[in-house]
Amino acid sequence: MSDFFENLFNHVHSATTHFPIALLFVSVGMDYFAGKRPGLRSGAWLLLVLGTLGTIAATVTGLVAHLAYEDDSVLLSVIDRHQYLGFATTALFVGLTAWRWRSMRRGGDAGGTRAYLVVALAGLAVLGLTGFLGGNLLMEWGIGVKGVTR
Repeated sequence: MSDFFENLFNHVHSATTHFPIALLFVSVGMDYFAGKRPGLRSGAWLLLVLGTLGTIAATVTGLVAHLAYEDDSVLLSVIDRHQYLGFATTALFVGLTAWRWRSMRRGGDAGGTRAYLVVALAGLAVLGLTGFLGGNLLMEWGIGVKGVTR
């Protein structure tokens, strides 16, 4: 029965990663192009919140999914790079969400500021690298592929 749950979490992790990637890229893009259009700003805020919640779900499912590979030190070192970047991605976007929420509570919106966009673009770079390494785990190492799952 434990093989069933290991395999399940591999699939759940894969399923939970794509939404935050898409939502966060679109959120930052909307903030970048919003100018003074409040509709785009509020949409970017909503996508930021949903994308950040998605990174938390992806991080939790990823932590559980990697447990099946604890015995393979070579594979674990590759997983760890992806995992630590996942932690950094989650921390960056949780921080951006908190920053923006706080600024909105004070009557402003940090979403269009240069400082916010610089940090958000850095977050997207880390997110992109995290996703690239996750794809590499699947395509090069066979993580989560039926018959290869340990």
